[in-house]
Amino acid sequence: MPPFVQYKQWMTDRYGDALFRVPVEIAFSCPHGRCAFCSENGSRAQQTQRQESPQEQIEAAIRFSKRRYKAQKLMLYIQAFTADLTDPAQQEQIVQCLQDYPFEAISIGTRPDCLPEAAGRFLETLREKVEVWVELGVQTANDETLKRINRGHDWACSKTAILELAERGIHVAPHVILGLPGEVSSDWQNTAAELAKLPISGIKIHNLHIIKGTKLAEDPPPVLNHWEYAEALIDFLRRLPPNLPMMRISTDTPDNELIAPHWHLEKGQFLDYVIQQMTMREIRQGDLFQPPEKPSGNIPKPVKTDDGSITFFSKDWKEHYHTRSGARLEAQKKFVEPAGLSRKLQTSDLKLLDVCFGLGNNSLAALCAADGAKHRLDITALEMDKRIIRAAAEFFQCLETDPVNWRKVLTELYHNSSFITQQASLSLAIGDARYLIRNLESESFDIVFHDPFSSQHCPELWTVEFFRELFRAIKPDGVLLTYSSALPVRGAMREAGFQIGETHPGHRMGNGTLASRRPANIEFPLIGIFDERRSIPYRDPHLCATSKTILRLRQELIEITKR
Repeated sequence: MPPFVQYKQWMTDRYGDALFRVPVEIAFSCPHGRCAFCSENGSRAQQTQRQESPQEQIEAAIRFSKRRYKAQKLMLYIQAFTADLTDPAQQEQIVQCLQDYPFEAISIGTRPDCLPEAAGRFLETLREKVEVWVELGVQTANDETLKRINRGHDWACSKTAILELAERGIHVAPHVILGLPGEVSSDWQNTAAELAKLPISGIKIHNLHIIKGTKLAEDPPPVLNHWEYAEALIDFLRRLPPNLPMMRISTDTPDNELIAPHWHLEKGQFLDYVIQQMTMREIRQGDLFQPPEKPSGNIPKPVKTDDGSITFFSKDWKEHYHTRSGARLEAQKKFVEPAGLSRKLQTSDLKLLDVCFGLGNNSLAALCAADGAKHRLDITALEMDKRIIRAAAEFFQCLETDPVNWRKVLTELYHNSSFITQQASLSLAIGDARYLIRNLESESFDIVFHDPFSSQHCPELWTVEFFRELFRAIKPDGVLLTYSSALPVRGAMREAGFQIGETHPGHRMGNGTLASRRPANIEFPLIGIFDERRSIPYRDPHLCATSKTILRLRQELIEITKR
């Protein structure tokens, strides 16, 4: 029995015979441009390069596969460059090919950042006709490498694409390159470990080739010889799930296009060498595989906001963690800027309370503002749902301007609940904020960021009683910031003792609220007569009521005022 799952035998077991690929070219460019390793012809199949229409390509490929391999069953393979699966013309070509020829399945090569919602829906329609595979150009899970090779997307993008495709019932086969510039064995091992956690159906692996006319050809990096690549490949295979078919473990490039490496083994000889080495060493695919821990609950899928940052939709609270206008923008405009954080850090150390940490955008924005400041920032963060921190650590999109790698910080917080630098610290407490707030010292915070879900969905943290606890925890000259401008929220703040104002009147994201013990700290105070009935606050006398109870009690008070 072979030491790893070979694709041909796997197909025979699944389809009754091997499926021979019929490559068809319908795209002539990639939307991102060219990656550093990519050839000018977009990896076109040799047998289609002299054909024009998809039908001519199919006829030529079928003749070739039947003549050379005695092919009985066929798979349509949309190859070369990146197909636009939202383009009606390209969609029509694919559908027509499936209607005109007896394909058992279709496989489409594409990029993780070329799969919008419309493309996903189109792939689902194809499932009604044949089995659908997407061969996804992942290459590596290392974001620094992806930047280095001009890939145009990060690992989080790849992971999101894999999860969304799998949820639609689409088989996903990532492409991975071992030996990319700057990578070492630990990077390949990490890529294997990350992919092993995901619902993939197959995988394609090969070593780095330096091809004439590419960016890498201008200053060729070192490449792996066949011994080095075999060792890297074997180690990689050992870390993958044991039942995953290996659709490819090496590749070839025409000699007239190849700069390096120049091996002295054919593809079949290399395959035999790997099998021999694994067999004789008594090692197998998957013998280092660690099945992922079962998550403690459903992990939400990331949702991109208008400023390019991500948020999540909470099924528990039935709303997004941030405004769709921009998660990062909201942190900056509703919290950090109106708090005057950068200015205050030039004159004194600050203590910040971040209520409802979530993905950590508010704390990260505070750390960005503190970068290079004269004084120290210490953050205490409260969060109830540890799952969201784990999800954020997997999907958060870092910026080059961030003073810290926020994904690594989130991972550290998830495991150790603290993060410390010379200039700042962040401690995370997990639990119900109504309980945690009572354990905080009185008059200990200069700034409070209050960022729960909306009062309609999470009234527990917008009550008079909770704001009284915040009033107790804040320093006499401290300020509280929140995105909400709801009248019941402002009514609860006033009853708790706060003076209140707007964060930034007329801002396009809407007005938040700034509160303080002292009127002098409020730049834009709210002046005028309040609508007392609409401002009736939420109440939770013992800081333990359910959201339904809190909402019901307020509604009862509203009904009483109508009489």
